[in-house]
Amino acid sequence: MRSNGAAEVEHVLVRQQGCLTRRQAINAGMTDTEVRELLRSGRWQSVHNGVLHEVGATMDERWRLRAALLTQSPTGSPPPGIALSHSSAACLYGFEGVPADPSVHLVVPRDWVAQHRSEGVRLHRCQIPPQHLDRMYGMPVTSAAWTALSLIRVLPRGRAVVVADAAVRSGWCTLAELSAALPLLAGLRGCVQARDVVGLAREGTDSCQETETRLILVDGGLPKPDVNMRIVNDYGQLLARGELGYRRKLIWLEYDGFAVHTDRQVFRKDRTRQNWLVTRGWFVLRYTDHDVYRARHQIVQDARTALARAPARIAALPPGLSPEADEARRQLGR
Repeated sequence: MRSNGAAEVEHVLVRQQGCLTRRQAINAGMTDTEVRELLRSGRWQSVHNGVLHEVGATMDERWRLRAALLTQSPTGSPPPGIALSHSSAACLYGFEGVPADPSVHLVVPRDWVAQHRSEGVRLHRCQIPPQHLDRMYGMPVTSAAWTALSLIRVLPRGRAVVVADAAVRSGWCTLAELSAALPLLAGLRGCVQARDVVGLAREGTDSCQETETRLILVDGGLPKPDVNMRIVNDYGQLLARGELGYRRKLIWLEYDGFAVHTDRQVFRKDRTRQNWLVTRGWFVLRYTDHDVYRARHQIVQDARTALARAPARIAALPPGLSPEADEARRQLGR
């Protein structure tokens, strides 16, 4: 850059993940001729009407989010009430299980007059409560709780529960915070589903597939399984941890992801732990992606059969086999 505003432009590019508006460039002292030359040479590219990006300036995709924000804020400072939302905000928070979406989502005030329509940028008109507006990487974003609720209102129910669990698992929000924000959705599309989904969400989950397995059981008419199952010794030391199960029935359920559980060491550890659980009186059921996506009826049938047979199986266990078995026997009145 040859103009006196070169230093200021470079500063803006660094601050805004390699993006700036044409107005910012001109205000910094560049001329239209210099801007056109940078575009012609390929050093800059036009990503939206009036929004430019320095090619190769960043190593991640946050510049796309910044560029979308700049479509509604030519001066570089988004007005109050404008923030990244929905799947775009979920990406920043690291929520798992959110469906891929090529669009960048922005929430804007209800009376907002859009600067211009940009392909790949979707505006949602909604008055966000101030306590649910936050900032990440210098960009305005809806809070983690509001982001999760915005998604679970509109996603299919099963996927919505997966996202709710993932939001809590991310550590950016709690189940209590999701519940506390539910009244703010009154009158909005999907508010009834949001209440249902938050009621189904659980803390302490490990994966999206675990959530899907839990929903298969619940939708199959079975009792809600326990999550984050733990076996500890008399000193509180963790001996084993499981994803799902029915503790009082001594039923242990696990989802085995192919990438992780085909590792030789993990494979061996899995078998050792399974044998250990069986010797303590547990009935172990293991499932894979094929079961979750193509044989759901079998998961329900297996669990229903295990639950039906649990009382007789537990009653037949010898006293003192394990603290869990003794507790299960006491629950049966044995």
